[in-house]
Amino acid sequence: MARSLTVAAVDAWAKVTAPAVREGAEVDVSALDMAILHIDVALVEAAAEAIGASIFVQVSSNTTGDADWTNFATLGGPIGTPFHVHLASEEAAGQTVLSLTNPVTANMDTVGKLIFFLNTVDVTKSEIVFQVSQETDAGDTITILDGLTNTQEDTAEIWNIDTAGVSPVAQFNIQLPLCARVRVVYSTATATGTDIACRCRITKYVAQ
Repeated sequence: MARSLTVAAVDAWAKVTAPAVREGAEVDVSALDMAILHIDVALVEAAAEAIGASIFVQVSSNTTGDADWTNFATLGGPIGTPFHVHLASEEAAGQTVLSLTNPVTANMDTVGKLIFFLNTVDVTKSEIVFQVSQETDAGDTITILDGLTNTQEDTAEIWNIDTAGVSPVAQFNIQLPLCARVRVVYSTATATGTDIACRCRITKYVAQ
């Protein structure tokens, strides 16, 4: 049996300043045999976050109206005390070795985890990367897997947490039940009070 598998953007990267709620876009999933949401959340404020943002995946049994939304899953955002640094110079898309002054002194030496680039020129060009190494203060670079997706200016904020194995990023893959519509609600209202950046994508599957 043939199948159709596509991926689409739902919510582009956006910053949610605490305390606030971001209502994500509604997606009609009534004709799909299966759908999976891919949700990314990152801490983007230099403040201790002990609770984490609340991420609500809501589904509706109705193709229209707002009377039938129910919470299908409630997710917790990342916790910790993040900080940010800047690149030493602009880096082009595709680059894996990035210039960063004194990575050890800058606390960018806890490697082997996801970090987050908040693009301050165009927030939709923000991105998550996986840092694999750093070249000490003498080397002035860090290395990431796969390369940058977008050009990142030296004004971009690189968010990290100075604890081994602890990331400022949380990621979720949520397989949806049979329903008519879905949306994601991102809330910092009940968190300790740290700003977040968030986005969502959807994988759509139709059996043919």
